[in-house]
Amino acid sequence: MPDADSNPGNGDGREADVVPGNQGGRASRAAALSVRSLAVRSLAVRSLATLRAAVDRIIPADSWPAGWEGGVAEYLTVDPISADRDLAWAWPELISLAGRLDDEAHRAGADGFASLDPAAQDRILAVVAAGSGARSFDALRRVCWEGYYASSEGRHPAGLDMVGFRGVPEGVTPIEPEPLKTVAPAVVQAHYDAVIVGSGPGGGVAAQVLTAAGKHVLVVERAPYLRNDQIRGDHLHGKRNAVYWPTVGPGPGHPRVAQLPDGDRVLDGTDDASVYGLNADAVGGGTRIWQGMAWRFMPEDFSMRTLYGNPDGASLADWPVSYEEMEPYYTKAEWQLGVAGEEGGLTRRMPRSAGYPMPAMGTEPSRELLGAAADRLGWGWGPIPLAINSVPWDGRAACVRCAQCIGNTCPVNAKNGSQSTFLPRAIATGLCDLLPDAEVIEVRDGTGSAGVTIMADASTSPVELTVSADVVVVSAGAVETARLLLASGLGNDHVGRYLHDHRTATVLGESEHPVKPYIGPGHSVATLDHVHADTIPWGGGVIVDLMGLLPLTSAGQPAPGVPGWGAGHKEWMRGERANLFGVFAMGQEIPLPTSRVTLAAVKDRWGRPGAALRKDVHWTSQQVEDGMAVQGARWLDAAGITDIRRQGGPATASAAGEHSCGTARMGTSPENSATDPFGRVWGTSRVVACDSSLHPTNGSVNPTLTIVANAFRVAEHLVAEWPR
Repeated sequence: MPDADSNPGNGDGREADVVPGNQGGRASRAAALSVRSLAVRSLAVRSLATLRAAVDRIIPADSWPAGWEGGVAEYLTVDPISADRDLAWAWPELISLAGRLDDEAHRAGADGFASLDPAAQDRILAVVAAGSGARSFDALRRVCWEGYYASSEGRHPAGLDMVGFRGVPEGVTPIEPEPLKTVAPAVVQAHYDAVIVGSGPGGGVAAQVLTAAGKHVLVVERAPYLRNDQIRGDHLHGKRNAVYWPTVGPGPGHPRVAQLPDGDRVLDGTDDASVYGLNADAVGGGTRIWQGMAWRFMPEDFSMRTLYGNPDGASLADWPVSYEEMEPYYTKAEWQLGVAGEEGGLTRRMPRSAGYPMPAMGTEPSRELLGAAADRLGWGWGPIPLAINSVPWDGRAACVRCAQCIGNTCPVNAKNGSQSTFLPRAIATGLCDLLPDAEVIEVRDGTGSAGVTIMADASTSPVELTVSADVVVVSAGAVETARLLLASGLGNDHVGRYLHDHRTATVLGESEHPVKPYIGPGHSVATLDHVHADTIPWGGGVIVDLMGLLPLTSAGQPAPGVPGWGAGHKEWMRGERANLFGVFAMGQEIPLPTSRVTLAAVKDRWGRPGAALRKDVHWTSQQVEDGMAVQGARWLDAAGITDIRRQGGPATASAAGEHSCGTARMGTSPENSATDPFGRVWGTSRVVACDSSLHPTNGSVNPTLTIVANAFRVAEHLVAEWPR
C-alpha cells in the first residue's frame, strides 16, 4: 500500500533517460563512464575540493564520518553504472554550485570555498541556498542524503550504521530460492487450453486451478526473471521507494500519459513510479515485493451502493457477489496463500468458517503502545494478518523480521506470493509453461477459439509468437488489463472506466521513547473500528501503525524545527529521529466514471498505444481522508504522542497506485459493467479478466487477499463452464 516510504518523486521535473531495448535498466558502460568523466573533468576546473567541502558541511564530521568519506564520494565518483545514469541530472547543478561557492569565496577575499573555515563555509551555503542558487543547493543536499543514507548497488554507507539500520538482521544469511522452471520461446506450443496474461496473484491462482483440473496453460509475464537478490536492499531503485529507475518497473518502451490537473505528462517505465504507477513488474507481480497485509473485505464492502446510495457524479456499485458467497473462497485463499493472523478484534465483524493457518507475527513496541491506547479509547484492535510465514510453513523458513520487507524480496523466502505458492504448484503439475520476458500485445476472441500475439525475448532479440487457446485469462492488473482489452478492440464502454485505489492519510508525532525500531516486517497493529462506522463517512478506513521509515526518507523529511542540513540535522538523524512515530490510514475511494484508462497517442515499443491515466477525486473521498486523519490523531494522542501533525495535508493518490482496481468491473449486465459476475468480458465468449480490475469497489483495506479469493471463484467457475 502507499506509505511514507513511497516514491518521493524526482523532484526536479526531469524524465529519466531511456535506453531503447535495454529492459534490464543499464546504460552502456562507455556512455555512463563518459557522463561521469566529463562531469569530473568539469569539476576539476572548478575544484573538486569545493564540492567535497560543501558535502562535508551538509553532513559534517563528528564521531561518525563526514558526508564525503561516509558514502557520498563513492556515490558520485566510483563506477556503479546506475549512479552515473541516475545522476546525469545532478552533475550540471553540482558543477554550477561549485562555481557559485568559489565565486562567493573570492568575493570574500579567499582563494576558494575549500580554503574557508567551516563557519564561513556555512554562511556562504546559507546565502546560496536562500538565493538564486537554491536549486543547485537542493541538488547537493539530495545527493548527500542519497549517498550517505541509502543502500543501493551494493553500497552500505556510514549513515545506515549511524542510525542502526540493517536491511538483513545480523547473523542471517540470505538464501536464493530455486528459480521457477521457465520455457524458451522456441518451445512454446501453438495451442494451449488457456493463455494467462500476467503472473501476479490473479494469474497465479488461475494457473493453479486450471492445471489442477488438467488444463495445459501458458503463463506470459512481460518482466524478465530476476533473482531475489536483484530485487532487495536498493533504497534508490526499489519500486515502493524508487527515486530512480525502478528495479521492478517495466523498463523503457512502456510509455504512459498521466493526465494531470496542470497538463498531460508523458512518462516511460523508467520514470517516477509515484506518477507512472506503483504496480511491480516481476514474476509473481506485486506479491513478489509486498509486505503481505492479507485482509478480508467486510460484508458491507460488497454492497456500497445499497448502503450509501450513489452521490452525484460518482459511480458506486454493489458487487454481484456477497460476502457470504465469498467467505469459502477467503478461507481457501488464506490457507492456500499462507496467512499469519489472529481471530479477535480485527475479525469480529467478518464471519469465518476457519481460523488462520499460522499464528500472528510476534509483537513489537508499537503494537503494545497503540494496543493499550486503543483499549483506553474502547476501540477494537489486533495484529495485522500477513501473508508471511510467522513459523516455518510450506517447506520454507519463518520471517526473520528484516527492516526492509515492503518493496523488497524476502532474504529467506518467507514471503508468500504467487511466485512462492500458486505458480510453483501449477508448474509442478507439468501442465504450466511460464514464459517471462514476453508481452502479450493482442488478445483475440472467436466462436471456436481465442488467441494471443506475443512478443517474446522482449529485452534482447524479440520474436513474434501467435498462440491459440480455448480461453484467454487476462490478469495484468487494473491498468494493463484495461489497456490490452482496449487495444485489442474487446469489451464495451465500461472497460477502462472507474479506475480507483484508496485514500490515505499519515499522522505523525513524537514519542517519549523509540517505539518503531528497525524491525520488520513493517505495519504491525490496526483498528477496523472506523470502517463502516459513524466516525467516518462513506465506509471510512483502517488505521495502522506507520512502518519504520527508511533512513533516506527520514533525512529528506525531518521533523519541524530540525535544521535542513548540517550538524543539527545529523544529530537529529542519529538521535531523536528514532522518536518519530505515527499512524497510516487507508480508506474507501469512491469511483468515478471519468477516472479511467484510455488509449494514448504515444506508442509503446511494439507500436501499440500506451495507457492514458486520469484520476478525479470525488468530494466524498476527501471526506474519508479527512476523517481518517482525525481518528488517527486521536489514537496517537491516547498513546501519549506529542507534536501531532498530519503529514502533507490532503493526499492526492496517483492515478495508478498499487491498489488500482475497477477498470473491468463485474456486474449483472453490459449496461452496468465490463464483465459478467465471473469475469467474462461482455461481448466475448472466451476472454476472462481475473485480477483487481474486476473489483466494483475496493474496500478499505489492502485488496490482495480479495484478488486471490475472487480469482479462485472465477477460475473454478471457468473450469466448471469450460467453453466448448
